[in-house]
Amino acid sequence: MLKRKEIPAFALPTGLNILEQKELTLNNGIPVHFIQGGTQNVAKLDFVFAAGVVQSDKPLVAAITNTLLQEGTTTMSAFEIAEKIDFYGAFLGQSTNYHHAQITLYSLSKYLPNILPIIEDIIKKPALNQHEFDVILAKKKQDFQVDSEKVKTLAHRKSQEVLFGAAHPYGRVAKLHHFDEITLADIRAFHKKQYASNLCTIIVSGQPGDELLSLLNRYLGGKDWSNQTADKHEVALPKASKEHFHHEKKENAVQSAIRIVRPCITKDHPDYLSLFILNTLFGGYFGSRLMNNLREEKGLTYGISSYMVSFLKAGVLGISTEVVADKRALAVEEIFNEMDELKKNHIKEEELTRVKNYLLGDLMRNLDGPFAVSDAFRGLLGFNLDFKYFTQLEQTIKEITPAKIKDLANKYLVRDDFYVVIAGK
Repeated sequence: MLKRKEIPAFALPTGLNILEQKELTLNNGIPVHFIQGGTQNVAKLDFVFAAGVVQSDKPLVAAITNTLLQEGTTTMSAFEIAEKIDFYGAFLGQSTNYHHAQITLYSLSKYLPNILPIIEDIIKKPALNQHEFDVILAKKKQDFQVDSEKVKTLAHRKSQEVLFGAAHPYGRVAKLHHFDEITLADIRAFHKKQYASNLCTIIVSGQPGDELLSLLNRYLGGKDWSNQTADKHEVALPKASKEHFHHEKKENAVQSAIRIVRPCITKDHPDYLSLFILNTLFGGYFGSRLMNNLREEKGLTYGISSYMVSFLKAGVLGISTEVVADKRALAVEEIFNEMDELKKNHIKEEELTRVKNYLLGDLMRNLDGPFAVSDAFRGLLGFNLDFKYFTQLEQTIKEITPAKIKDLANKYLVRDDFYVVIAGK
């Protein structure tokens, strides 16, 4: 019988239900990470290549190459590809980051025998013709010019340059003149060099059926598309700016964008998980210290957040917001005041428990189902980490103390370690 007058006991969420991962290998050595789960006969396949910004010599090459793959092959036009994908009710997407580029397929499992030949053609035999190249380049140039009018974009670009140096892959920001310097020959050379079987990883999730390995071997398991390119992800040491304040002026801007950033650790560092919790408390969710101060109490901004980015070889800890130009000095000072508060005083158990509850719920949501698990796993590629990372995160969330939070704040929230970047008036 329900006891409606008694308040249920409070308890933090427990027990991650992470789907098991199987390690498979194609005949040509391509590793396949298989995460089986779900009740529907639907599959998601990620084809990941070492073809990101780090591997390209010029800005824009990696992103445009990846985009052009779907714009026609030697046997099909872009229209024919789109028509076939649509006919089978599938979805094809692509993305590029600093170290990897990927093609993602969502499909009903019964149609994989029909769609994988299309994927093979896209990866191995893209047309990469001049007309499609010119169209994509013009569109990206127009998008770039539109984005360049936004102060938040200008602040982000400048912050990357400030932290890593303009010549470093992580700090190498595209400029307008780069659109006139890239050629189709650059794209073809990059595809030939980086889209090879020895630089490919496949992540499969869902219920692809019993013929998965056979199908992948049939279309992608041959040795006809390998090369001698090494799977390298090394980058030079960053050359951070000597100046800690930078102002990108934009006179007609209504607001000023603020980025306060510092070099930070990567996912494989022992402090990373604990610092992730501190970051959430500081500015990583709606109930954070920064939101309560700058939005709720002082009304300086509609939104503010702190964030952690972990590239393979370096990390960033930053704060991002937009404020009215004449309030930016106050906003910057209040951000540093919140850092000082975390360094001086222990947080209350009630606040820490609230953050723990939020993080545990968010962690469970991010690992709910095979597709979500595959996305989470993809974020670990290159770090030599496995699913134990998530159980360690759960344990760290449960065990972290106010004293640990204060120690981390004194180690990582040091004013002199941060760079302030303003874009706007």
